[in-house]
Amino acid sequence: MTAAEQQVITEETFVGFLLERVPEVRPVVDEHFADYDELLLHLLMADLLRYSVAYFHSQATELCGRLLRFVEYSLLYGDARVDNAVSLSFVENIGAFPDETPEFVASWPPGLLDELARQTSQH
Repeated sequence: MTAAEQQVITEETFVGFLLERVPEVRPVVDEHFADYDELLLHLLMADLLRYSVAYFHSQATELCGRLLRFVEYSLLYGDARVDNAVSLSFVENIGAFPDETPEFVASWPPGLLDELARQTSQH
């Protein structure tokens, strides 16, 4: 994707972009809206972390890769609220559960790894 083709992702456009690029997560999105009646981006981001871990360990590597690349894109090209949700509710939350293994983290695209390194160096 060229710089001219890159689109900023906002809280309002996040779900549409997500479902366009990773339609397999529609049940996750539907469950989120059934539970909360609105988009709570930080909670959805935590769900996406949980599902990406599950995809990784179930050997759904292509699906996991697409989801991780979308999350990375959201970090790099999201507005301040989207960037914040990825940074706090995806990257910063890593390691809270046993399946969030070093192998899973090693599968992250460079933008997510850079954010993790930035956060780690600040602690």
